[in-house]
Amino acid sequence: MDVPPDVLEGATIVTMYGSQSALVENYKSIIEFTPNLIKLQGKHIRLMFEGINLQIDRFTRDDCKICGNIQEVHYIPM
Repeated sequence: MDVPPDVLEGATIVTMYGSQSALVENYKSIIEFTPNLIKLQGKHIRLMFEGINLQIDRFTRDDCKICGNIQEVHYIPM
């Protein structure tokens, strides 16, 4: 099977769509949620989105879609 290594390891994958939205796959939980800051826990990292009017458009157990004016994304190793 031709599966990328990051998917096999359960890596958290972030796909940015400009600065207006991001799709986060393979996250574990939402740690903090305010209009200016969203923190997500991944298997191996913590993600921090900073911006203006941030919203969680949808979340399932597999992915989370963040919308708003995303100004910074920080990857914090665990």
